[in-house]
Amino acid sequence: GEVTQPARPRTGAPRGATLSGPHLRIIGTNDFHGALEPRPDNTGHLRGGAAAVAGAIEAAERECAPPNCYSILLDGGDEFQGTPESNLAFGRPVTAVFNRLNLAASALGNHEFDWGVDTLRARIAQARYAILGANVRTTDGKPLPWLRADTIVERGPYRIGVIGLATVSTPTTTKASNTVGLRFEQPAPIVDSLAANLRAHGADFVVVIAHAGAFCGRGESATCDGEIITLAQQVTQKIDAIVSGHTHSLVNTVVRGIPIVQAQSSGQAIDVVDLPYDATPHEPLPPAVHQVRPVYTDSIAPDTAIARMVREASASIAPIVNRPVATIAEDMIRQGREYPLGDLIADAMRVEGKGDFGIMNNGGIRANLRAGQATYGSLFEVQPFGNLLYRVTARGADFRAYFEQLVARGAPNVHISGIVITYDPAREAGHRITSLLPTDGRAFSDTATYSIVMNDFMATGGDGLGFAHAAISSQPLDIVDLDALIAYLSAQPQPVHAPRGLRFVQEGAQ
Repeated sequence: GEVTQPARPRTGAPRGATLSGPHLRIIGTNDFHGALEPRPDNTGHLRGGAAAVAGAIEAAERECAPPNCYSILLDGGDEFQGTPESNLAFGRPVTAVFNRLNLAASALGNHEFDWGVDTLRARIAQARYAILGANVRTTDGKPLPWLRADTIVERGPYRIGVIGLATVSTPTTTKASNTVGLRFEQPAPIVDSLAANLRAHGADFVVVIAHAGAFCGRGESATCDGEIITLAQQVTQKIDAIVSGHTHSLVNTVVRGIPIVQAQSSGQAIDVVDLPYDATPHEPLPPAVHQVRPVYTDSIAPDTAIARMVREASASIAPIVNRPVATIAEDMIRQGREYPLGDLIADAMRVEGKGDFGIMNNGGIRANLRAGQATYGSLFEVQPFGNLLYRVTARGADFRAYFEQLVARGAPNVHISGIVITYDPAREAGHRITSLLPTDGRAFSDTATYSIVMNDFMATGGDGLGFAHAAISSQPLDIVDLDALIAYLSAQPQPVHAPRGLRFVQEGAQ
């Protein structure tokens, strides 16, 4: 690892330090996704935005007064992808914000690859913080010369070893072409090796930042499951804390004595973890204290310098993003596995791509669509990836097999257009579909030829949703997914109403 320059601690009266003895405060962010401006959560409350996130970070830093406490800011990855302010500048404004916030290190998110390795390397060069991916290798197992695995950061008298990890699912959660020549290794043995080496080089603390997450149940005794929980169960070296990401969920738990936190996504919250310093090895240490603090814009003083940076980034693209496209009759919120917004997007793909069916992966739907005027900017945030559409043609029997694949893992993680699929999960695998009803009124035939429109992320196997059956043809279309949505909405009677009815119908479900 590389030792970075010590940072001047920010001073201020402690207003809530939770450990009385000497300690390190970790402040964590994750999955910022270019969210420079605040946005409403599912309940309609404004949260996040870079200026408010900065204000929350600075408040947490002021609570941590030297010489008793020193703080470090770490990030769990996926910083750039998701908004016009960030995407149209390939993430440069977000890197500038994190530079200003004195971020020490971030994990390598899967969406850091979305604009290709050359752009990723440009952001690494711009960042004054370390972007870390210890488990990323070439296909022949060699480390990447341009990507660091770990670092040692000094804060006051403390030396903090930081190990960064990418999710092993990266090759299927970004377009396959973006990670050609790379391999994403299982992380536990790598973490053990690096942790021992960091301790040998004088690290007082070892912290893992991982773009790998979990989902937790509700309640104090709820359990958590996921990639980062597995890592915590497998490591054998001492890890003091984990800042996680990727699943956009709230994680605030302890596994085998290791606090694990994740602050949802898009600046909705920050993590605060206080780790006691082992100044006297023979004395018992108090436990670490960990929390996830929500970032509500109406209760946090924004950072004025960061607010100015956001205004400049937004003003530079205002003529593009403020262009009105359509009027939306009602809020379309991403809730559950099937929701009207997903059906609307699948309809747009089918119509604009001139297919019999359309299909959209849920992971590609990145924001809610609110009632009122839909602008280019608001629609961009719904579909920010700029994926090209493909039209895949095959026989009905092969489509039946593909639809069986969609329902094989329980409730489908996609939205469909042009057909209603009824299935029974209690039936034997391969025989779960009980009815296929095309919405044009024709009977479905295993011998007929049909076409389906999907994005290139899916067409190349993303999320395991590629059409791996006997396709007659797979034709790339000269249509970007966002452009298809804009064209479709513009052509509808205004205001545009949400589609009604389910397209995946589970037998026996209430």
